[in-house]
Amino acid sequence: MAPVPAAQPTRFAIQKARGKGWKTLEVGEDLDHARARFNLMVRVNPRAYFRLIQLDHNAGTDGDGMEFNWKLIELHDPNQGGAAGPGRTPAAARPAPRAAAARTATKGPQRREKVPLPLRFYAAVVLAGVLIGGVLYLRYGLPGP
Repeated sequence: MAPVPAAQPTRFAIQKARGKGWKTLEVGEDLDHARARFNLMVRVNPRAYFRLIQLDHNAGTDGDGMEFNWKLIELHDPNQGGAAGPGRTPAAARPAPRAAAARTATKGPQRREKVPLPLRFYAAVVLAGVLIGGVLYLRYGLPGP
């Protein structure tokens, strides 16, 4: 006679919507702790879909204890405001930026800084490239005697 497996406790899972499915973030056995973690996740990321579900072991299956019946306890829908309360408080509105004319009027007229271009260096690099290319062509590009 086969041994009878011990009854598994009721578990609670927190899941986050990913594409067309749900990704399990945490599984625990205490409802109060799971609900607190659910509320924390909603506060951290209020624009995501979260759900808190109860998992009951399906004892009638021949599986390895991996089949569960689940029941929805709480759902956070960011479009509906969610059941877990408000998320983060929005940041305070910034004052409107000053107009460009107002900025230049307060600082006074500014001269543009003149930055010399390194034309000699550019010319030296191009000349070196032409010389090296010419030597390589003469050495390897021409048909040999």
